[in-house]
Amino acid sequence: MKIGLYAGSLRPEEGGGYTIEREIISSISKFKEQTTHEFVLFSWFDLPALRKEGFEVRNINTSFPDRLVYKLQKAMNRTFSPKKGNFTLKSPLQKLILQEKIDVMFYLSPWENFFLDIPYLTMVWDLQHRLQPYFPEVSANGEWEKREKYYKENLPKASRIIIGNEAGRNEIHQFYAIPKERIALLPHPTPTFALENASIKHQLPPNFAPQRPYLFYPAQFWAHKNHIGLLKALLLLKENFQTALDLVFVGSDKGNKRFIQQQVSKLGLENQVHFLGFVATEELIALYQNAFALAYVTYFGPENLPPLEAFALGCPVVASRVHGAEEQMGNAAILVNPSDNQSIAEGIFSLTANENLRQELIENGKKIAQARAGEGFVRQFFKMLDEFAPYRDCWG
Repeated sequence: MKIGLYAGSLRPEEGGGYTIEREIISSISKFKEQTTHEFVLFSWFDLPALRKEGFEVRNINTSFPDRLVYKLQKAMNRTFSPKKGNFTLKSPLQKLILQEKIDVMFYLSPWENFFLDIPYLTMVWDLQHRLQPYFPEVSANGEWEKREKYYKENLPKASRIIIGNEAGRNEIHQFYAIPKERIALLPHPTPTFALENASIKHQLPPNFAPQRPYLFYPAQFWAHKNHIGLLKALLLLKENFQTALDLVFVGSDKGNKRFIQQQVSKLGLENQVHFLGFVATEELIALYQNAFALAYVTYFGPENLPPLEAFALGCPVVASRVHGAEEQMGNAAILVNPSDNQSIAEGIFSLTANENLRQELIENGKKIAQARAGEGFVRQFFKMLDEFAPYRDCWG
């Protein structure tokens, strides 16, 4: 089959979305000789690195006439009901799909208007707007309605839906009544940059010189990332456990950074907390490798990438006990209640009091990181395509 790939988050500033999509596309490119299926990547901008690897890349037309046509289509879709016979215009992406005679599309990015006339696969990162709608990033300014519209329109007709674990599959089935046999379990792959640098020691950024062992939290400043819970746990460590640690935040500001900075001052933690902003990959690696532990206290699941990065780079993990966490992290992390600051503090303190436990977590994490390498993901993905191919062979 000729498989079209679409990814819309291929910019590092997009955070986890970028990492997931780039890793999957790179793994497909690297191991595409292991399957008979062809792959074409559709992108809004050129990707010379993938072209060098022999990957077919088709740039979506962004000329003024095509942008105008795309806007007209959106306006018409709002005006006319999708009944047979309505005049519908094709988006630039849909035009390319037809020109390339794609058999099956794989949409890695949420929020694109899927081309429902062609069989397609899609990924679901999370359904937190249903589970925790009170967080503004999944509810405010029409975000809840946007997500719900997207999932209701696109999930029921998907040929296969990819999710990382059973917790996620149950959520898709519960909220959208999708038969479980159409929901494929393919865990997030461990990012290659972490695996390839596991044995290469990197130096900390020159502008960062911690006075104490530090906790590391790479997360964009969304409310659900629970930076505030980690700050309060840091204070409890100092006051109740006589343990002083530094804390390093990296990640782009999504509207909540100023609030967190204010809370740092309010709690009197200015000399322990460091805001390094968005960092380059080399610096990210060094921050993992030199950290006392990753403290990943998010409220969202069912999967998260930073624990896998930490596993690969030899950094012990303290993480939230969210739905799916035990499936993803197994015996390689201390799981804590993200809404209980005392639980977070105790989880971190257990590592300071037991070096053997810390080393055990590091070793267990390395095994999980290796087992989740990109090749394993694409092998399962290729098998899923092989299983669907007989159905797609039934028409031209």
